[in-house]
Order: sequence, then structure tokens, then C-alpha cells
Amino acid sequence: MVEAEPREEAALPDFAIDYGLLHEAKKDLHDLADRIGPKLGDTAFSQVGSIEYEDSDAVFGNDGLAGSFRSLYRMAQHPMSKAESDLRELGDIFGAVADGYFDVDAQIANGMGMMGASLDLDQWKDDKAAWDYLQAHRGDCVPGPDGAMPGFCSATDPGPPPTDLTITTDTGSVHTHLTLDENNNVVKEETTVVNGDQRYTSTTTYTPDHTSYTTDTIYSDGSTTHSVTTTGEHGSSVTDTTSGDGSTTHTVIALNEGGGGTMTVTESDGTVTKYTRGDQYARWDEVEKTTPQDDTDYSSYPTAV
Repeated sequence: MVEAEPREEAALPDFAIDYGLLHEAKKDLHDLADRIGPKLGDTAFSQVGSIEYEDSDAVFGNDGLAGSFRSLYRMAQHPMSKAESDLRELGDIFGAVADGYFDVDAQIANGMGMMGASLDLDQWKDDKAAWDYLQAHRGDCVPGPDGAMPGFCSATDPGPPPTDLTITTDTGSVHTHLTLDENNNVVKEETTVVNGDQRYTSTTTYTPDHTSYTTDTIYSDGSTTHSVTTTGEHGSSVTDTTSGDGSTTHTVIALNEGGGGTMTVTESDGTVTKYTRGDQYARWDEVEKTTPQDDTDYSSYPTAV
């Protein structure tokens, strides 16, 4: 028996979607459809091609020429009408893909923006505490036996708290603005992501004890969601989301100390999807999905003989 040579695994190709380009393609396709429609309905071509036989004969002065023109119009009418419809449909598809990928990236950037701003704020709080301590203990800033000053004496004024973070890209920007209370704790986070003329905004408002918060999001296609989240131990949470169309989603995340746990998502139509992950660095893997149809009892239905 001849043993087969071990086969090398094929490398996965890099895959990227330029959703800005797709978004522009949508506009171009719709513009083209807008030009085709008037060409078919408002030009002399359509006006002459759609008039009655006697009138078109009078226009051309020849029965054969008039008949040939009417035949040309009839053959062109359906393809041009279909082309207009298909161009709009294709543009809508491109637009849906562009907006979908943009919204996913925007949500990721939203998280990154808030994290970066929060980290800057935490550092500022440390620097501000050191500066305040120095103001209250300046009399202790005297050289020691070795001539060195105490470490706290090197603190500097950090200035006002950082409330804005802007990341500029080739085609747009990500901007996060923080609203603080009198104790410099975050009470609201507002993030706007722009890519060309695509726009995503998210506003999160916290309760004073930070145990719950609401998030209002406007996506690139104009759709909206309103979410209310209550947090628990180890990052666990319960979130109820209502979309602009009235549909709802109930999400329960139960995590252990290592970040592993379960996530159960219940949609307004009764569909329930369950996920698990091993730790905070693992992805969520779907383990079960049930729909209302799965619970239907067919035992009492008549059967064919």
C-alpha cells in the first residue's frame, strides 16, 4: 500500500469589502435608472412609438417606416423598463451590503472609541489625584538625606478632563464625546462614525450607580434601536432592544469569573438562539436554535391514507 503524501492546507485568501465603493455604486445605479426612465417615457422616441397607428403613419409619411419604428419601440420598451427596475434593485442590494458592513464596523469602532476615551479618563483621574495630593502636601516637598524630593512632588496639573476622542480615517472619522458628572464619572457617551456620506450614531446614558444604561442607535439606513441593559456579576447582563419597526430582542448573558458562559437571545417572533463560549477571549458559538414552528404538535393532525 502506498501512503499518500500529507496534503498542505490551502491558505485562506484575504477578503475585504470596500463598502464605501458599494455605497457609491448604489447611488450611481440609481442615477442611471433615473436617466433611463425619462428616456423611455418622456422623449420623442416613446411619444412617437406609443401613438396610434394612423398618427405614427402621418409622422413618418410611410406605412413601412412607421411600422418598423413601432416594432423597434415595442422591442425596446420592455428591456428598458426592466433595466430601470433591475438597476434600482441591484443598487438596493449594493446599498444593503454596504450599510450592513458599515454598521458592523461602526459598532466595533464605537466600542473602541469608548474604550479609548475611558482609558484616557482613568489616567486623567490618577494624574488629578496626584496633583490634588501635591497641593495639600506641598510643605512636605523637601529634599531627603540623599537630596532627592519625595516622588509625589513631581506631579503636574493634568488640566481639564478628556471628554472627546477623534480618530480620523481616509474617508471619514470616529468621534466619541463623554458627558461627566460633578465627580468626573461618565453619565453619557455619544459616538458618531462617518464614512463618506454614511453615518452611524450611538448614544449611551448611564444610571448614577452604573448598574444599567440605555443605548439609542441610528444606523446608516436610517433604522433605529433603543436598548435597555442591566449589568450583573462578571460582566453578565440582560438587554431588551426595540427596533424602529416594533420588533424586540431579549438578550441574557450569564458569565463566570473567567468570562465564559452562555448567551440566550429571544426574538419577538419567539425564536430562541443559545450560544456558549469558554472564556472572555473565545467567540460565541451557537449551540441551539428553536422557532415557534419547532414546538408545534402535529400528533392530532389527520394523516393521508
